[in-house]
Amino acid sequence: MDPEQSSSGVADGAVATPARIQMIKELLVSMGADDHEPKVKHLLLEFLHKYVAEVIQDAAVFQGHAQKQELDLDDVRLAIQSKVNGMFSQPPPREFMIEIARAKNAVPLPVLRPGVHLPPPEHCNLAPNVQVSTEEEGGKPAADAAAPAAAASAGGAGNQMEVEASGQ
Repeated sequence: MDPEQSSSGVADGAVATPARIQMIKELLVSMGADDHEPKVKHLLLEFLHKYVAEVIQDAAVFQGHAQKQELDLDDVRLAIQSKVNGMFSQPPPREFMIEIARAKNAVPLPVLRPGVHLPPPEHCNLAPNVQVSTEEEGGKPAADAAAPAAAASAGGAGNQMEVEASGQ
């Protein structure tokens, strides 16, 4: 054994890299991603762990549904296929997207009028949206519509006006 290496096989002063992190690093390099953030390896490892755990759980559900005693390769394949179909979707073909874009771009844009563009009056907040009821609580018309306002401004607890929101 080389005197510069410790008992774990790593040179003194060097930090040991876990085997799975090293595997992810080699995978990234093989795919041409030589320059990446150090956290990417850990994120991919976390995703890998979560994905494999979910596939195993789904395979166990399929095994239980098939009333089998042991988990086999068919259960795992079925779990992977169901995960791929639900999780990873392929984008639509390029030709299809070009056809949709041509159809959408064939419709000309509306000509803009000069000035401020407001929605129709029924959708504006400028339209009156309250109605003042001048009836007393008993359903009788009030004798003087100004009397409740005067009593309220004078601090009295006289007649009160009801304000109802309209359904607009």
